[in-house]
Amino acid sequence: MKTIIAILITTLILSNNAFALKCDKCHKDDKSIENMLNQRGIKTKQELINTLRNGPKAKLHKNLTNEDIEEAGKQLNLK
Repeated sequence: MKTIIAILITTLILSNNAFALKCDKCHKDDKSIENMLNQRGIKTKQELINTLRNGPKAKLHKNLTNEDIEEAGKQLNLK
């Protein structure tokens, strides 16, 4: 029973951080998402979406849905 509860808790935690795991795959250390937001002055979710869709690295982010980006904005506390 303890094993089942541990698996359920782990699943819930990982499902909430699914986007973070997608981002963290490439965005580490000096290229962390927080650093990128500060460098580019991104303050809102819409600015994040526009940057990822139309910025110089748009092709690298083409597989992300707007919902994925919105979720990242929530996790990063963007307006």
